[in-house]
Amino acid sequence: MREYLLPKDGFRVLFFIGKGGVGKTTSAAATSIALSKRGYKTLVVSIDPAHNLGDVLMVKLSDKPRKILENLYAMELDMEGLIQGYLKHLEKNLKHMYRYLTVINLEKYFEILRFSPGIEEYATLEAIREILMDGEKWDVIVFDTPPTGLTLRVLALPRISLIWTDRLIEIRRKILERRKAIEKIHGERKFIVKGREYKLPSDEKEDSVMKELKKYREEIEFVHKVITNPEKTTVVAVMNPEMLPLHETERAYESLNKFKIPFRLIIINKVLELEEVPPKLKVKIEAQKRVLELAKSKFKGIDLVKIPMFEEEPRGLEWLERIGGIIVGT
Repeated sequence: MREYLLPKDGFRVLFFIGKGGVGKTTSAAATSIALSKRGYKTLVVSIDPAHNLGDVLMVKLSDKPRKILENLYAMELDMEGLIQGYLKHLEKNLKHMYRYLTVINLEKYFEILRFSPGIEEYATLEAIREILMDGEKWDVIVFDTPPTGLTLRVLALPRISLIWTDRLIEIRRKILERRKAIEKIHGERKFIVKGREYKLPSDEKEDSVMKELKKYREEIEFVHKVITNPEKTTVVAVMNPEMLPLHETERAYESLNKFKIPFRLIIINKVLELEEVPPKLKVKIEAQKRVLELAKSKFKGIDLVKIPMFEEEPRGLEWLERIGGIIVGT
């Protein structure tokens, strides 16, 4: 049994990544079933906007966990709804923090946030954070992710956000220090907005902007600690035995190493294993062999698991349990 897929010191988090169409969702669902069958309370979550987790499990899913089997729950997140919810939360916080500036009509600036680059990534990260915050409810949390590029940007966000937030806290601290210096000369700065009086804060403990920055940093640091902890998190890449998926997996491996996110397993899906090879398939078989050899040489120290090409599409719990058994091991 692959111990790094099992919970240790709390819950375990598994991110399944890969190109569209390589069998990522099937692998995530199969692994979830195998773990639940071994007695681990498992949640499998699709955060891919093109959901097909429900199709693979042959059930209808929503953004609330649905019980599939004993110890197995599944859900599909509404990413468009998450983005809208994230924007509303962001807008509400900004209006609260800068309410003394409403006289200059900030509404139009808040509306622009809806079209800002990176909103989808931040909304996805927020969804992951909320699930991880409730992680103790589960033994294992399995994420079926969007295509590799978006997923890598989301997984890189916590570290990048920490750098930016630390810099913003530093800048905000300098602003408050200057305000305090001005107060000593001119006294407190006060504003009347819509009949209410507001004092321009100069102390960190009173400043809503600083409070929000520190709160956000704490939330992001929590996610960062979870996804970079090899005792907590494992990324599982899924690929087909072809050159393009191999190159994409290699780029993902390098990117995850850069951000110190544990990468332990590669599932090579749809491998042709034939006793007698028809002449028309010889070239295909040889190409697969070359990819498998390259994978062994490029990913030293990474576990490689081969899933054969089956005669029929692996759907339904019986098929998935069989595949999951191969992935998790005995």
